[in-house]
Amino acid sequence: MNNKKFILFLILIFTLLGCTNKKYLFNGETQGSTYSIIFYSDKDKQFINNVSKIIDSILFHIDMVASVFNDSSEISIFNINDTLIDFSDDFLFLYNKSKEIYYNTDGIFNPAIGPLIKYYGFLKDKGTDKIDTQYVKQLLCFTNLDSIKINVEQRKITKPKGYYLDFNAIATGYTVDKIAQNFDKLGIENYLIEIGGEVYAKGSHKNKKPWKVGIEKPPVSMYSPQNVLLKVAIKDKAIVTSGITRKYHSDNNKKINHIIDPQTGFPIPSNILSVSVIAPNCTDADAYATAFMIMGVDNTLNFIKNMPPYEVFFIIVNKDSFDIKYSDGFANYIISH
Repeated sequence: MNNKKFILFLILIFTLLGCTNKKYLFNGETQGSTYSIIFYSDKDKQFINNVSKIIDSILFHIDMVASVFNDSSEISIFNINDTLIDFSDDFLFLYNKSKEIYYNTDGIFNPAIGPLIKYYGFLKDKGTDKIDTQYVKQLLCFTNLDSIKINVEQRKITKPKGYYLDFNAIATGYTVDKIAQNFDKLGIENYLIEIGGEVYAKGSHKNKKPWKVGIEKPPVSMYSPQNVLLKVAIKDKAIVTSGITRKYHSDNNKKINHIIDPQTGFPIPSNILSVSVIAPNCTDADAYATAFMIMGVDNTLNFIKNMPPYEVFFIIVNKDSFDIKYSDGFANYIISH
């Protein structure tokens, strides 16, 4: 699964003071990006080995469900054949959750925009060197999520020819949550899970301090080193950042960013560099971060008034510099020193 929206990267800051339980760290590559998982435990070696196997199993399984870069995955089979029979519970969850957020955002979050993502070169295809406005408008005819039909009783999903489903804007967050759910079942109380910069933190360090996560200062280019703009403290929450500074390509010397507006078919011409979303789970934070980039600052702030658990932090272009704007509740998470 490609690291779909990473760009403004979340930097993990681990404060390890006076731990009584032993710290365990697992990291590696997955879903086109990297992962880093840290937890504390006083269990034996067999328990730790079992945790490692569970992590590997979940990463492999979600790749086989939702990776458009894996030709054997459920979503790839569906996109090729227009039909998928006997889909997994995870595929069903991703579809239903995507459709829920699709309706909540009036279609702004839309996993059916795969044809446009392909056209702009952010999936397997190379992408266009010059945007054809008329062709983009034609592709919009293949992005109506309601045209994809699912029969839960028959475990069958179908779509019209030319449609292309893409869970990239939600599957990484879902993977984080799946690992977190398994950690909870195992009785692991203090952990932080990060995949591609998408984070869920549970409990605390053994010094009873919350986990600290850094939001990156806007880089000059996608190759610039990562510097922390500010730190936030989170506990039993997810935080995800979506942005446009580290994933784009050029069309006639103009940047084409990877966040596509499903209503126009074009990359967002936004002055927003990034949005960070704090939410109860990583699945929602992942999906809404993409939606909020498209919705913009004012619409997002009005939107989340009806969603009390959600907080947002925007970084906005201001000539040669940048400004920040955030929801009232986000201030409670900012570390002032």
